[in-house]
Amino acid sequence: MKASIPTSKLILSCVIATLGTACAKMNFTPVPDQDKASIVPPTPSKTVTSTEVVAYGNKQVDFLLVLDDSNSMLPELQKLAARMSSFVNSLDASNIDWQMCLTTTRGTSQGGSLVYGKPLNWNSYSPSSGPAYLLKKGTANLNTIFTSTVNALTIGGSNSGDERAIKATHDNFLDTSHSCYRPGAAVSVIVISDEDERSVGGNASRVKPNDADGVFQPMESSDQPTTLLDVAHSTFGQDLRFTFSSIIVKPGDSVCEAEQDQNVSPSHPGYVYSEMSRLTDGGVGSICDADYSANLNNFRDKIVNSLSSLNLQCDPAEGTLKVRIGGLEVPGIKLDGKVLKFSYPLVEGTQIDLMYDCKD
Repeated sequence: MKASIPTSKLILSCVIATLGTACAKMNFTPVPDQDKASIVPPTPSKTVTSTEVVAYGNKQVDFLLVLDDSNSMLPELQKLAARMSSFVNSLDASNIDWQMCLTTTRGTSQGGSLVYGKPLNWNSYSPSSGPAYLLKKGTANLNTIFTSTVNALTIGGSNSGDERAIKATHDNFLDTSHSCYRPGAAVSVIVISDEDERSVGGNASRVKPNDADGVFQPMESSDQPTTLLDVAHSTFGQDLRFTFSSIIVKPGDSVCEAEQDQNVSPSHPGYVYSEMSRLTDGGVGSICDADYSANLNNFRDKIVNSLSSLNLQCDPAEGTLKVRIGGLEVPGIKLDGKVLKFSYPLVEGTQIDLMYDCKD
C-alpha cells in the first residue's frame, strides 16, 4: 500500500494540450515566495485515446510444436504422442480454427552451416491440399499421425545435444519459405524439453559432472526471450496474440530433476524457457507428469484467454484507464502490464473505446 502524501507536499498540475488533457501529481518542497516563479511545471503523461475493433479471424490459432530430439527424450515424446490427439480434439470442440507445424530443437546441417526451425512433414498424413508439414483442423486419425511422426524422429545424434527451442522458433518466424502462419491468427508455441536453451541456459555453473564435454555454450541473441518477443511482433505485427508454453523440468523441482537425471544424459531445469513462457503469459508444465493432458489443456485455456485481450500502447497509470463499448463502461476486465484482459470472449467486429494516461 502506498503511503499517503501530506497535503502541504502535494501539487496538482494540469496541462491542456491540443490532443487532450492530462494531469500528474508530484511531491515538492515548499520554497520561499521569491523563488516560486522559477518552478517549471511538470510535463504531463501522454494521454492515449483510441478506438479498437476486434479483428475477424480471432478464432484462428497457428501452433508451432518444438520437440527436443536429444537422446534422453524418447519416453517423454512417446507420452506426448499418446496425449496430443486428445488435446487437438479439445481444440476442435472449442471451435478454434487451428493448424500446426512441427520442428525440433537441433540444428540441421545445410550448405556448411546449421539451420534451425525448418518445419518437418507429418507422417501418415496426406492432405488433399497444402503441404504435408501443415496439420489442419478436421484431420482424421490424429493419434496415428502424432505417434508415427514421433517414432520417425531421429532421437540423439549429431547436434541434438545443443537444444535451442527459442532459436528454432526465432528462425522459424523469420523463414518466409513456409506457410505455417496466417495473417491475424494467434500464434502458440509449445516446447517440450528436459533441458534448457543451449542445455544450461548459458550458465556454466549449471553444468553437471556427468554432462558431455562442451555442454556449455554461450547464449546468442537469437536464444534470448526478449529477442524472440521482438521478432514475433516485428514479423506478425504489434497486435499479435502470442503464447509460448513449455513442458520442462521446472526450476526448483529437484525431485523431477533427479528422476530425469536417470536417463541417458543429465537433465537441466528450463530457466530460460520458463521466462519465455512468463513473458507471453504462456503455461509451464512438468515433464515428469505421467500424463501431459492436464498441461496441454492448460495451454489450450491460455490460448482461449489470449483471444479475450487487447494490447495497449503503454502501461496505463493507475486509475486512468477507461474502457467503453457502446458508450457504457465495461465490467470484468483485468490489466496485466500493457495487456487488457476481458473475462469473456471478445466478439469479432466489436468497437472498443479506450482512454488512459501512460505511466511515467
